[in-house]
Amino acid sequence: MSLSSIIIDGSGWLAAALTIIQVVPIKINPWTAIAKSIGRALNREVMEKIEENEITASRYRILRFEDEVRHGFQHTKEHFEQILDDINTYETYCASHPDYRNNRAKFAIEKIKATYRRCTDENTFL
Repeated sequence: MSLSSIIIDGSGWLAAALTIIQVVPIKINPWTAIAKSIGRALNREVMEKIEENEITASRYRILRFEDEVRHGFQHTKEHFEQILDDINTYETYCASHPDYRNNRAKFAIEKIKATYRRCTDENTFL
């Protein structure tokens, strides 16, 4: 038996085994897992750019909200909770990406949280 026939036979058995595993009613789908893995590898740069754009949009919303608070605009409790979700997402991203610019947002976040605490304590939401 030659090396090429062993490789061909082996790859045939591997393909057959993976196909059988995919047909089994258990939630194991190796072809999908392989395709997803390849897709993630090929699209990693695009996905990172999309994630950064989403974080930049969160940062923009945080800065704008803080600007409104600073100018005396009142907000509902729901508005505060939405911006607090943005803040959580933003802070989580910044913790794992220390090179991402974050100076002004830190102060805006502090102001928003302090205002939220005050509105909660005094029940002064819009």
